[in-house]
Formats: sequence, structure tokens, C-alpha cells
Amino acid sequence: MRNSLFATIVICLMAFCANAQITAFDKGFDAFQRAKFDNAVHFYTIYIEDNKSPNAFFNRGLSYYKLGDFENAIADYSKVLEIELDDHEALYNRGLAYFEIGDFENAIADYEAVLAINSDYFNAYTGLGLSALYQNKYESAIQYFDTAIELYGDSPINFYNRGLAYQAIENYENAVLDFSLVLRLDDSNIDAFISRANMHYEMGKYELSILDYAEAISLSPESPALFYNRGISYYSDRQFDAAVKDFTEALRYDSTDVNALWYAALCYRELSDEGNAILYFEKVKALNPNYKHLWSIDKNRLILKKFIKENWIYTVVIVLLLLASLFFVLRILKSTKATEID
Repeated sequence: MRNSLFATIVICLMAFCANAQITAFDKGFDAFQRAKFDNAVHFYTIYIEDNKSPNAFFNRGLSYYKLGDFENAIADYSKVLEIELDDHEALYNRGLAYFEIGDFENAIADYEAVLAINSDYFNAYTGLGLSALYQNKYESAIQYFDTAIELYGDSPINFYNRGLAYQAIENYENAVLDFSLVLRLDDSNIDAFISRANMHYEMGKYELSILDYAEAISLSPESPALFYNRGISYYSDRQFDAAVKDFTEALRYDSTDVNALWYAALCYRELSDEGNAILYFEKVKALNPNYKHLWSIDKNRLILKKFIKENWIYTVVIVLLLLASLFFVLRILKSTKATEID
């Protein structure tokens, strides 16, 4: 009877311990699902103390990755691969972590190892494309993104990054096509609008650039950079009134932005508003005296132009006096020459 009771107690304790381990794993999973990644790491660590499960290492690696702790993520994925050599998901995720710390060589090695196991794993081609892109190997990046798109089909991330590669080699037409494909799939992708706007600007298509920046501004109406960039497009398209409004809006967020102040001054100059042009040139000088070496020439010319415009009567009198003085000097010179001849 005593032995039977003892056996029952042992079985219950074993069941309790097993449940405790399962509960720690489940709690880690639940914490991860709720984006409580610190808690997830904590619970998976408790579980791993008594159970070196590849799933627990994998999930803890994901949690570390989400926390930006890429070194520990790499360590956990490596633990998985010690147990399961051909786990291509662990290889791929470790490649992502290597990529995040700028270790492109190891990232590429992991992505290639993934493809040796599963040649149709399109995410690995995306990873290879990104690694090539960040190493300025743009033609290779384009080829990898081509393969990823061929395997997966429409993919905003692959279209967008291929567009960046085309942009880097100044193939603006193809870049525009790729950014447009992104927007066909996701019409609220602000990065694609901004990138396409930049390409249109580089191609001299300022009106299209303005339209794309307008879409980006509608998605992020509190971004001074977007107002500034659209202002540059308006300025290049000689729409100076609209440009001034955008530069003024950018300055509402940062009144010390010398670039916005400078272009606002140029716009006012083009609009023959010499007073505001001088005011903004002065603001540029106060913030950065060496910003533009020609600023003083522009300012002095504008001061003279403003004086003439606002004081035209005095200007006419001054001109007449100068002419009279010149006439008087010429008379004296002529009279002197005549005396010498006599």
C-alpha cells in the first residue's frame, strides 16, 4: 500500500513538472503573440533550463530578434542548427540577424545554405538581394530580386528594393515602374510615393513629382521634409508662389532650416518681393554666414532694387544730378582744352 502510494506521488510529481515545462513554453508563446518579447525570452529561458528543445531555442531566437538583440538571436538559431542541421527556417532567420549587424558575408552564406536545401525558398533570394544592395552590388541585387519575384509573384518588398537598385544605377524609368508596382499593391506605401517622386524629379518631370509628394503629404501631413521636397519641385517648375507656401510650412516645424530659408529667399526674389527676399537672406546669414558665398551679392542687388522701387522720385533726382555733374565736368574739360589751344 505504501509502495503504491509512493509510486502515485512520483507519477504526480512528474506530471506536475511536465505541466510546469509546458506552461513555461506556452507562456512564452503567449507573450510573443502579445508582443511582450522580454517576457517571452524569460519564459522560454525557464523552459530551456530543463528541456533543450529546438522549438524553444527557435522561438527565443525570434524574441531576441524582435528586441533587436541580434547576437543572442544568432546564438539561439545556432543552437537549433546544432540539433537540426537542415532546419532552413533557422538558417534563414540567422541570416536575417547577421544582415542586421552588417555581417553580410555570414548572411549570404546562410541564405545560400537555405537554397541548397530548398531552391524555391524565395525569401532567401530576397535576403541575397538586400545583401547585394547594401554592398552596392546593384546588378546582382536586381537579379536576385528578379528571381524572388519569379518564384513568389507580386511582392511589394521585392519591387521596392529592386526599384532602389535601379535608382542607384540611374535607371530611373525602371525605378519608376517598380515603385508604381508597389503602389498598385499598396496605395498607402509612403516610401514608394517618396521614391517615385524623387525619380520624377531627377527625370525633370516636376509636375508628376509634385503629385507624388502631395500623396505622401496626405499620408504624413506633419513631415517638414515632405513640404521642403515638394517646395523644391515647385521651385524647379517655376511655381514660386506654391514653393514659398511649402517652404513656409517646412519652417513652421523648424525655423532654423537654412535650406528652406534659402529657397524661400530665392522664391521671393523671383516674385520681385525684395523685402521678404532680403529678410530671408538675412536669416540665412545669421544662422550660417558661410551657407552660400553669393548670398551678399544677391542681397545687395535686392537692396538697391528695393530702394529704386520704393524711392523712385529720389532715384530720378539722383540720376539727374549725376548727369548734370557729368555735363558740368565735360564742359570744364572742354573749356580747358580750348584755353590750351589758344
